[in-house]
Amino acid sequence: MKSNFDFSLPQRQSLIGVMVLFVNTLQKTVRAFWPMLVVVLFKKDKYDILYLYFGVFGMILLVGIIAFLRYWFFKFYIDYKLEEFVIENGIFNKTKTTIPFHKIQKVTIDQSLIQRIFNVHKVELDTAGSDKKEASISAISQIMASELKNQLLANTEKNSLVSEEIIPNEEQSKSFITIGIPSLLKIGITANYIKSFAYIFLVFTTVYDNLNQIGREDLIEDNINQLEKVPIVSLLLGFLVFIFTTIIIVNLSLTVIKYFNFTIKKDHKSFVLTYGLLNIKNTIINPEKVQIIKLTQNFFQKKLNVNTIEIFQASSDMKRTSVKDKTKIPGCNAFEKDQIIKLLIGKLPKHQTILVPNVRKLLLNLFFLILVPVTIGFVVNYNINKFSIYEITFVTTIYVLFMLTVLYFSYKNYRLFISDEFIVKQSGAWDIDHEIVQPYKIQAIETQQFFWQKYTNIGSVVFYTAGGRISFSTGNYSEIKEQVNKWLYQVEISKENWM
Repeated sequence: MKSNFDFSLPQRQSLIGVMVLFVNTLQKTVRAFWPMLVVVLFKKDKYDILYLYFGVFGMILLVGIIAFLRYWFFKFYIDYKLEEFVIENGIFNKTKTTIPFHKIQKVTIDQSLIQRIFNVHKVELDTAGSDKKEASISAISQIMASELKNQLLANTEKNSLVSEEIIPNEEQSKSFITIGIPSLLKIGITANYIKSFAYIFLVFTTVYDNLNQIGREDLIEDNINQLEKVPIVSLLLGFLVFIFTTIIIVNLSLTVIKYFNFTIKKDHKSFVLTYGLLNIKNTIINPEKVQIIKLTQNFFQKKLNVNTIEIFQASSDMKRTSVKDKTKIPGCNAFEKDQIIKLLIGKLPKHQTILVPNVRKLLLNLFFLILVPVTIGFVVNYNINKFSIYEITFVTTIYVLFMLTVLYFSYKNYRLFISDEFIVKQSGAWDIDHEIVQPYKIQAIETQQFFWQKYTNIGSVVFYTAGGRISFSTGNYSEIKEQVNKWLYQVEISKENWM
């Protein structure tokens, strides 16, 4: 298809993109200086109002100038001779970024709320050579974004199969899976509890720190003093109810906003993901570059027939995979999950051999996660005499029962399923994860056995891939070594393409 743009020549972003850059720069400035702005707001009587107006006007003017300069000095083009995508930017320090076609792992077209207002799109490139977005173009038209994406993929040797138009509203792409609001609600109320708790904790600590800066820490300390008068049992139960309710609300909001109208469209052997309420994301997944597939499901999700799939693509670090190398598909049912797995790896995994952990794994966790913390807790309370024997016993009993349950199910679910074509690690106490890797995609295998493990013949194995690593510990070491020899042989003779 003939292109409307000559990408061999340096291109600028859309002129209206200056407004997008202005808003983004202003937003970053406000986020960086908002504690100072809060202090000024609470103590505005101490400042001359005229100076405040001049300060705000000067800041907006400076942000506007910076936004225009960022637009003017930002250029991008394709060097077809060297087979590279090039970005030049920088106001004072000039930067030139070159990305070889063969290193491009994923091309994403996003549209935030601000970009939707100004009708522009953002194009991001991910590669195997960086832990962050390698290249980002913030404000270009949909037509340019579409053609640039096609040009990049068409000129990437292993992506030539997806060189056709792949923007979601095109006729060539056929709808494969659509995840509706009911499925997102099911995921929202049954997942991401720890992540939501971290958000709540971060908000609380940020508010507390900034109240300290403006001298109003008494607002929180007075409430804490009132809570200390409440019996610890009632306080603990009330705290649990409050946290659980808040987490559910946060989960539902974040899930629906992030994954609204999640659509998977099949395009030849690859597929396109489109989702988002405020920030619309559009990304393509090439099965050849998928390294690890992670399936997650807990008890409630199993009853509600929903799964979460995480797809790990190539990363520059075998030991660590960053967020940009991971694509998440939430809320698919069992049938949709099987269809996605077949699309990614051709067939559903089966197992012929199962490796189980030695009971020492459970005993070791009991020692370090129950016996040691409980002992320290009693010793510390004995010295400071903070809680009564009834209170400390009640809290300890709750903790021990909880940890016993978690450790038992963690041990029970810890398995390594093996077949000639797949390795599947199962783990987790509540959220049960299944991490799937094909042996020919393994880059390195490491086995380990400490000297005290030789007598019981137990050891560990770690699989390193371009999308992260998978480890299995305290298994039968003889069986592990036998399987490792088979995997190394498979890696050596395989001619399959995995990048």
